[in-house]
Amino acid sequence: MALNKTKLQKFRFSNIKPLHFFKTLFSREKSRQFIKEHLFNPQHSAQLKASSIGFGVFMGIIPIWGFQLIAAFLLAVPLRLNKALVILAAHISFAPMIPVVIFLSYKAGGWWMGEETVDIPFSHNITLKLISLHLKQYLYGSISLAITAGLFAGLLTFALLKLFTRKTTSA
Repeated sequence: MALNKTKLQKFRFSNIKPLHFFKTLFSREKSRQFIKEHLFNPQHSAQLKASSIGFGVFMGIIPIWGFQLIAAFLLAVPLRLNKALVILAAHISFAPMIPVVIFLSYKAGGWWMGEETVDIPFSHNITLKLISLHLKQYLYGSISLAITAGLFAGLLTFALLKLFTRKTTSA
């Protein structure tokens, strides 16, 4: 009886539909097709692609940690932006970049705070009390940094797209 059960389980696991689904989903052809359709969509203008990347960078830096990708996607739909580019660009706040984003946010916030500017002492333990004391500086700075970085990323993307499309059309 145990032998028949083993054969049945072997048969069942060898004919798994989800396994076939994931094999086709992550194949090279499907990956290239997805990238071509969503990232390099020829129907989308350079302005739309640049706006999508700029908005994604803005949403990746804005201080709503934990909700950045969800908010970026939900706002990209009514704004009719390229959702794949928005999500891709919003990943600017991935783990190794978070300390850089926080540091630059504090520095940018110091410009708005004027005389009340406080340099965060990264040399010793950072506590919640220390963060709450400087939260205003961080919030001002992160919003400023998000706007600046989003505009810069959008303009740079637009310039590069125009440059590369001009080269390919003239060649």
